[in-house]
Amino acid sequence: MHCNVNLKYGVIMKKDCYTVRISLKPGFMNADQLRAIADIIEKYGDGKAHITTRQGIEFDISPEKFKDVDEMLKKAGLNIGSTGNRVRQVVSCIGLRCYNAIGDSVSLARKIHEEFEGIWVPKKVKINVSGCPNACTYHKFCDIGVCYRYKIRIDKNLCNNCGKCKDFCDVNAIDWENKVIKEICTGEGRCTALCNSFKAERVISIFVGGKGGRIWKEGKELISLKKEEDVLLVIDEILLSYSKFGHGRIADFVDSAGIENLRQNIIKKLKN
Repeated sequence: MHCNVNLKYGVIMKKDCYTVRISLKPGFMNADQLRAIADIIEKYGDGKAHITTRQGIEFDISPEKFKDVDEMLKKAGLNIGSTGNRVRQVVSCIGLRCYNAIGDSVSLARKIHEEFEGIWVPKKVKINVSGCPNACTYHKFCDIGVCYRYKIRIDKNLCNNCGKCKDFCDVNAIDWENKVIKEICTGEGRCTALCNSFKAERVISIFVGGKGGRIWKEGKELISLKKEEDVLLVIDEILLSYSKFGHGRIADFVDSAGIENLRQNIIKKLKN
């Protein structure tokens, strides 16, 4: 079926109906919002809604009922979502409700969503936020990925050469003989429970240039930050540069601009 994308709203206009995509804030919905969606699809749709791969909800309605649906959504605190060449709905894990959480991914994802969702970009931009390196949101396989993790180091003065950590790490990131942590460390921080010589600093790592799909690509680590507010500054700078110089997806932009050039530009902006 031929369809066109209405870039003013998150609506795909098909031959005989509209597919409406809702903009959902990352994390959680309340009961009133769920009831509002149920009322809409029963009254104006076909009684079904699709849960998208980006934690969104979309459904088909009759074109003449669009204004009524829009009003019902707004009363429930919901808005029509973005589609086309825009920043899409931000995805988050459940954050602090998970025992693995290192940071409040839901709160950060909501700030990112409120700041950037819907803005125009050369091609669609997907942003995912993970509360720990378990990567439930696959933050390395989207345009901009954000992950709370630990930067681990070994205090050589506190190490007594007991050997507990020698074969402990699943990815072999502990260089026991030289008392250093290799770059392949995922940042989970489980090793800090072994002894006091392991020191952990919480950071928020930002990855760029990843994408899923048939030809997938893993994002590259751009920078690690200590403060949530700096994450917004970095994303803003990425999107500004991408909007000015990019043509394809962000993965193409990173390849053409060079990850090191992007990193140095970001560092310079953070210092100013």
